[in-house]
Amino acid sequence: MSSHSDLTEQHLKDFSGVAPILKLEDHVLLPHSLLQIRVTSVADCQLITAALAENTLVAVLFKTSHLDPGEDRHRNANMDSVCLASIVTSYELESGGYSILLCGVCRAHAVMLKESDQLYGMATLELKRDYYASQPMIHREHRHLELLNFYSRIFSPHVSDPIHYNVLHQEISLGHLCDTLASTSSLEPTLCQLILEEYDVDLRSDLLLKFLKSKQHDLRSKPSPYAQPIEFSQN
Repeated sequence: MSSHSDLTEQHLKDFSGVAPILKLEDHVLLPHSLLQIRVTSVADCQLITAALAENTLVAVLFKTSHLDPGEDRHRNANMDSVCLASIVTSYELESGGYSILLCGVCRAHAVMLKESDQLYGMATLELKRDYYASQPMIHREHRHLELLNFYSRIFSPHVSDPIHYNVLHQEISLGHLCDTLASTSSLEPTLCQLILEEYDVDLRSDLLLKFLKSKQHDLRSKPSPYAQPIEFSQN
């Protein structure tokens, strides 16, 4: 468990508290998870170029595609939960865009936007680390096993897949487990956003358990392939 915690602290050690905002449509990044995307818009390419040059973290914001421009502008002025992320690898495309692999580092609350001369926005962030209540309403060890049990049942056809195998055999905290299971469970983006917004680990585990139980019920009623390949986000 300590190695994961140490890696997070290493990423955050030199964090200035300010980060560029990378908006993704229909994709939510969670801490401890990986997301492969392509960025092609001028603003996003400018953001990635600057982040790579300065070796800075980026704040990933879920931008729902169904919002009308007025609602989106209102949300931009009052942004809430984002995932602070590092760029693990990047490849510059011939078209001028990028293919990048993001790794979620930590939840954060975007408390204000800063003036920027760039095409992309900047935000001042308040980090939201996992919160564990001193008097939990759940038995965390039992919840840990319960989540793994439901997850392994749902993904039993895929237990040999490296992603799912590693999930089932890691010794990690309950908060980390919730994020890892959620990121590999093909959650709807809106539900994944709820997971991102919940920094109370016990409540986060409640949300995830409810989803896994519902998914298992659906699979029993109508068996169907569940795991989906990673898709690229077009920005």
